Amino acid sequence: MKMSVDRDITLKMARAAQLRIEPEEVDAMTESINELLSICSLVGELDCTDTPDFVWRMRKLPSRREDEPGEWADRERFKSEAPTIEGDFFRVPRISSEG
Repeated sequence: MKMSVDRDITLKMARAAQLRIEPEEVDAMTESINELLSICSLVGELDCTDTPDFVWRMRKLPSRREDEPGEWADRERFKSEAPTIEGDFFRVPRISSEG
């Protein structure tokens, strides 16, 4: 089954992903999405009947270290280079319109 999107679906996906697309970019974005969907369709046509399932064979778990708080010597320098600081925290712009 070959899938494709049109301008309206491209705009809906952009809104859902909180992407700003200029009107003159919508057609190119739609074309790019449709190219990706075509590639996915080709992958779906591959015969994988004799391909074994992937199994992660980890013999030993990664070593863990104790989580111990400590002082960081460059903390003040790091904070001084940040755009906006409030107390001990970085102030970052809101990226979601919810809340």
